Amino acid sequence: MKDKTIFECVECGYQSPKYYGKCPQCDNWNSMIEVQESPDEFSNTNKKTQKPIKLNEIDQLTIKRNLSGLKEFDRVLGGGIVPDSSILIGGEPGVGKSTLLLEVSGLLAKNGKKILYYSGEESAAQIKIRADRLKIDSDFISILTMATLENLKKAVQEVKPDFLIIDSIQTINSKRGSHISGSISSIRFVTSEIIELAKTNNITAFIIGHITKDGQIAGPKTLEHMVDVVLYFQGEFKSDMRILRAEKNRFGPVNELGIFQMTSQGLNSVKDPSQIFLQQSKSYNSGTSIFPVMQGFRPILIEIQALVTETPFTGNPRRVSVGFDAYRMSMLISIIEKKLKLPFYKSDVFINITGGMNIKETAGDLSVLSTLISSYKNLVLPEDIIIIGEVGLTGEIRPVNFIEKRIKEALRQGFNKFILPSFQSNLDHLKKISIFPVKDIYDFYNKIKEIKT
Repeated sequence: MKDKTIFECVECGYQSPKYYGKCPQCDNWNSMIEVQESPDEFSNTNKKTQKPIKLNEIDQLTIKRNLSGLKEFDRVLGGGIVPDSSILIGGEPGVGKSTLLLEVSGLLAKNGKKILYYSGEESAAQIKIRADRLKIDSDFISILTMATLENLKKAVQEVKPDFLIIDSIQTINSKRGSHISGSISSIRFVTSEIIELAKTNNITAFIIGHITKDGQIAGPKTLEHMVDVVLYFQGEFKSDMRILRAEKNRFGPVNELGIFQMTSQGLNSVKDPSQIFLQQSKSYNSGTSIFPVMQGFRPILIEIQALVTETPFTGNPRRVSVGFDAYRMSMLISIIEKKLKLPFYKSDVFINITGGMNIKETAGDLSVLSTLISSYKNLVLPEDIIIIGEVGLTGEIRPVNFIEKRIKEALRQGFNKFILPSFQSNLDHLKKISIFPVKDIYDFYNKIKEIKT
């Protein structure tokens, strides 16, 4: 049967029988390419037929996780690497994804594990240079470069690795497929083949994926649904701090966070993230607040900053938020204007979560609100105070989860004053702390005026 010609968007994977200058799905210009689609292109007659198994006949196996030795990496994965799993790692170019996985390879090789490292972007000599810098030299690590999917399968049969690393998925193509290497269809097909290869050969696969212009892994939802774990490796190039975040994990908690420090010898796990994020917040000014954000099951103290200044744009003030939901910031500003009669409509408002962190939970509402009021009224709160609480639309302060974990982490860092929702202020078993309960933002506003420095 003659192959069918279709047009596919390289950004989102949208397919159409006719060409569009602008993709109808993602609105990117000149992103449609011509590909050949064969009806039997993805068929595989060699796949074994699976028979249904009764649930009560399945053996209960205790999963023994493999520890890489990189503590923050193991934490994000839920306590170690689950055998036969597929793990997708995304991040901006140059952030350190290859360095991370090469370092993990070296640690696993020390434990006698075989690793097959495929790279479609670097030569073997270039990988060797990085390995020498990381002081990695092992007979258990095999390097394969610039190969097709078929070559990769042959190498797996020869090496019989415990771990397979793909750097990156966009660089592999198959002789069986007619799609251009790196296109969405090609990525989908190659990823499914690699996952099947890993599952049938008892291999754990790490797959590096490029990200699109909007910061998502190319072919985002397709690849996320196919793999077991999705990790994002992030960091600012002007800083040596790197953050590994779990967005999906079938074997552990999501939104778990690993903190690393990039050095000339590789990545080091940060033992005390709170101390790192608070190291620049020794001198307090108006418009600042410390909040214990939950990352998975671990609280981390971060600094929230706000700047409220008179706007030069009458009737159209600016609202800028970095690390905090912009719509929620607008909601908090509206609550302040409605309930406290503070005219924020005359001011530009800027919110920043320091250290490149993000607050996605509502427990930080009251802390953000305090920075807005503090900056607007030029109030400086005590250095040793922590503010926690969710703010409702009527101005009530609602309880939050993991309250004791947050407080204990704050106590460990030297904070002993807490503004908490009145429903969660009965914590008599915690010693040497001062609690200021608040039931609504009127109560809160009066409290911060009383305890300001």
